[in-house]
Amino acid sequence: MMLMKLMKNPPFLTGFLFLFGMLAISLVYYAGWGNEVPKLDLLKNEEGDYISPPYSPAEYPPLGTDNFNRNVLLLIIVGAKYTIGSALVIMLCRVLPSVVLGLVVHFYFKRFRKIIDPIVDAANYFPPTLLAFLLLNWMMLEGELFNPADFPYDFSDKLLFYLVILIIISIPSLTLLFSNEYDKIMKEEFIDSSKVLGATKRHYIMNHIRPFILPQILLVSIREFMIIMLLIAHLGVLKIFIGGASLDTDVFNNQVFVSLSYEWSGLLGGWWQYLWTTYPWISFIPVVFFTLTILSAKLMLIGATRVLETLGQDKREVHKGKVNTFDGKGPFDFVHKA
Repeated sequence: MMLMKLMKNPPFLTGFLFLFGMLAISLVYYAGWGNEVPKLDLLKNEEGDYISPPYSPAEYPPLGTDNFNRNVLLLIIVGAKYTIGSALVIMLCRVLPSVVLGLVVHFYFKRFRKIIDPIVDAANYFPPTLLAFLLLNWMMLEGELFNPADFPYDFSDKLLFYLVILIIISIPSLTLLFSNEYDKIMKEEFIDSSKVLGATKRHYIMNHIRPFILPQILLVSIREFMIIMLLIAHLGVLKIFIGGASLDTDVFNNQVFVSLSYEWSGLLGGWWQYLWTTYPWISFIPVVFFTLTILSAKLMLIGATRVLETLGQDKREVHKGKVNTFDGKGPFDFVHKA
């Protein structure tokens, strides 16, 4: 029921279609052409003279070419599955373990909360971008840069390390978040009735906690996706790319870092310096797609919030209607009718 209402909600559907569409297009391109983005031949102007790359969107629509004279649109399409896909994997691996760990902390480590809570709260003040950069810098950047011949890690190793670090740094705060939610639920009046009747922990989880926490998991997951996309973009500016990078020579004969997977943070980090040149569109394009992706998630969050509020209101009205069916009835009216 909730899924059908979500798909009928315009903001949620709009955001979902954009994210799903980008992933689908990227996967279709991968199935047909792999990850190859060929370099273009030189273009000529109206007089027949060759034009030096990179080309603007007006010269080579719709998005122009980059400093390697590659089609920017194809780069965005190829990198979409790594960028959005990595964010989704990190989101799921952050939220789902935190839901379980929150239950463990709530039921078995409540006596240690006075110690755990201040430590986790204090750690939240440390910028996650800086923490991730410090943990990833050697593996993703300095190790291969200082020792390119004997560096033992390949793309898969660096991708896995990147995902693990971005997952781990947020699990403590999310665990505490869900544990606090469980605390609020267990303070409800109906919990006291269950305690009197001798309910077990499994009964609490399946019958009392689960209906309340499932909508919260959806909202927290969407928020985490937005946070992860911002974190990925920040790390890209710091030259920390998903799956690592390699040095290559562009059309200006400059040695630059190139993302191995063409994911968007690698494009953003590799093109950031062109923001202050005569080729600013190169820098703006990944920023635009990061922004559109985050805005799509925000639309999904708005839509999901409205749907959940509507469902909650419907439940309250149903409950109120059941209570009101006794209005005006005598204490034995239903007995006599039976």
